[in-house]
This record gives sequence, structure tokens and C-alpha cells, in this order.
Amino acid sequence: MSKLNVPTTIRESDGRKPELVNILHLPEPERRSWEARQIEAAGLPAGEYDDAAHDRFAAVTPVMQATALRKAEIARYLTAGGASEGRGLTSELADQARAKFGVDGTDKMTLRRILRTVAGVDPVNFAPALLPSHSRMGKPPAEFSAEAWAYFLTTIRDAGPHFPLKQAWRDVRDVAARRGWAWPKYITVWRRWDAMPEAEKLAARHGTEEAIKRLAQPIRRDKTTIRSLEWVSLDGRTQDFWVDFGDGKPVRPVMLALIDVASNYVLGYELAASENAVATARLIRNVCREHSIFDRLYTDNGSAFAGHLVAGGADFKWRGKGAAKPGVKPLGVCYHLGIETKFAIPKNAKAKIAERTFATLSRVIDDRPEFLGAHAGHAPGATPGKSVQPVALAVALAVNGFTSSRLAA
Repeated sequence: MSKLNVPTTIRESDGRKPELVNILHLPEPERRSWEARQIEAAGLPAGEYDDAAHDRFAAVTPVMQATALRKAEIARYLTAGGASEGRGLTSELADQARAKFGVDGTDKMTLRRILRTVAGVDPVNFAPALLPSHSRMGKPPAEFSAEAWAYFLTTIRDAGPHFPLKQAWRDVRDVAARRGWAWPKYITVWRRWDAMPEAEKLAARHGTEEAIKRLAQPIRRDKTTIRSLEWVSLDGRTQDFWVDFGDGKPVRPVMLALIDVASNYVLGYELAASENAVATARLIRNVCREHSIFDRLYTDNGSAFAGHLVAGGADFKWRGKGAAKPGVKPLGVCYHLGIETKFAIPKNAKAKIAERTFATLSRVIDDRPEFLGAHAGHAPGATPGKSVQPVALAVALAVNGFTSSRLAA
């Protein structure tokens, strides 16, 4: 026997040593001839050859063919021994079959099942008949009502993203019993759900927009083709500590930063009491004065960045529609310096290099020991308590500047 338990035959050639031949490797006419010889040797009538059954046999996998051929040999052996349809299968005959074909699949219950399967089948068609039922004739599909399946998907859609599938099945089962819908067992429903494309399952669980987001292929940036100061990213982030801007009032400062996309180097930053266009324009002028004028500015559509003071004169596709107010529109600092402005698509903050740089800075700046007593926590709407001790603006500037320069290095 081979590893697949495929029946083998001995072939002699010109007096040389006999060879073992895998029956599955024989052409179809030779395999039929081999089966006829085996049947004749067993003393059985071959019967009428079923071409359609053997065509189905030829279409299945080699593993399934090997299993069926082995069972066919067992069936012929048992039939020749006087057993049929589970009758006449004595313990002695079962032991003989086990000794001849091995212990795998030769217990008495399996032997009876083989005999029942080939009952009324001609010996020449034993192998096709002993294929698994779904390969032999096709397993009939489970009956589903379209209304029941739609109700099932609707239940999943309206529930939370982690709602158990089995509970959704139970809900449909209860409704189906009253409305006369065809609704199979849970395992059948689960298999149909599992066979659905991943995109459809995600859309059913999380909605179409979330499914698109999760399945979208992320863009991999190749920075090797970008020169320094060709692209500069601008963003602002409210820091998680309190600062005294000179009036004694604790304020959570906003850090405005310009970051070179090619190197992730923080070109410059400014701490302001709020995200505003005046501080942003001043930051751009200071960076251009120190590092020279950069080519393009990439930022979001916040009012401090997309307003006329910074981006005046730019073709801003995300600006709100409606009747424009009459009057002169001032030109911004980017227009005067010849800087091209590009705006991130709304709700796409992750596309900005500055956004990710801020994520790193927040972990190494906001909770530093210099801000002991001035921590604001990480909630966006935090208010200062009586125990808050805001640090001076000079301290915040020194810590931000030192940390930013060390990260860049």
C-alpha cells in the first residue's frame, strides 16, 4: 500500500524485478481492466459499467479516489466472502478483512456501512458508490427563506459589532417558527456566514464606511524622492499641562509645529494660548527666516491654518459653500512667500506627518517631572482645580524646545 492506501498491482517487465504500480497513475482503460481482473479474481459478476458514475469519480481529488478504491477492494472481499448488506459479516470474516487491509477503517461497524452502501450496486461500480456522499451525488443545499436570511443580517447590522452570531440565529429561529420561514440549524447558518466575502461580513458588522476604511490598502510613502523643505507639515496640539502666560491664569497651551516631511525634523514650533492664525503666520515666517522658504505646506482645514491670514489666495476646495461676503480678501503669508498650500481631506488626520510626530511628543513632554503640579490629564475638556500650579511660559518653552531637538537628533 502507498501512503494514501491506494491499491497497487505488480507488473513484471522483461524478467526484471517486479514493480509496484499506483492504480491512480494508470490511464483510465488500464484502471478499468485492473478492476475487472480484481472482480474476476474475487469470483463476482462485474455487472454493467456506469459511465456517469465513473465520470464523477474521475472528477474528485486523488485522496478521495484512493479512499474509495480501498473501500471498493474491501467491499469485493467481503462480498466474495458471503457478506451482503451487513448480513453474513461474521467476526471471522471481519478479522480476515482487518488482517488483509489493516486496522484503519475495518472495524465491524464501518465494514457493515460499506456493505450497505454497495447494496444493489454492480461490483464494477463499487468505487464511485463509495465516494463521500457529497462527491457522489452532491449534497443538497440547506433550505433558507430569503426573509429569514435578510432578518438575520438586519439583526447583526442593528446590534453591536460583537453581537453573538448564535444569538442572532436564535432571534430568527423564534420569528421563523411563527411566520413559517425555513431556517436551518445554527451550524448551517454559520457555514453560510463564514463563506461570505470578508468585505460583506465587515459591512454587516460595522457598516459600509468602516468596512471600506478597514479594507483600504494603506499608502506607503517613499521619502527617498522628497528633498528637504520640499514638503512641510503643519499642525497644532493642545498639551496636557497648565501654563501661566503672564496673567496668572492657568491655560492649556497649544503647540503649533512645522515638521519637514523628508526628515521628520521639527523646523520650528510656537506655544500659544489657543490655535490661532496670528501665531501660525508668525511661526511660518520664523521658520522661513531660519531655514529658508519651503516649497509646499501640508495642513488640515482648521480655521487657524485655512484662514485668509495664512492661506489667503489659495484655491481651498474644502471651504464651506455659500454666498461669499463682498469686499477685499487679504492674501496670506504663504501667498506672499510663494509657498504652495495643500489641505488634507477632512477626517484624514493620519495622513499628516505632524499628527504622528505629536503622538510621539505627547508621550515624552506632557508628563515630564518639570510639570509636577501642572498636569492637566489627558481629557480634552479638563479644567484647572485649586491645587493646580501652572508653570511659567519660559519653562514650557525650554522643555518643548529641548525635547523636540533631541527627538530630531
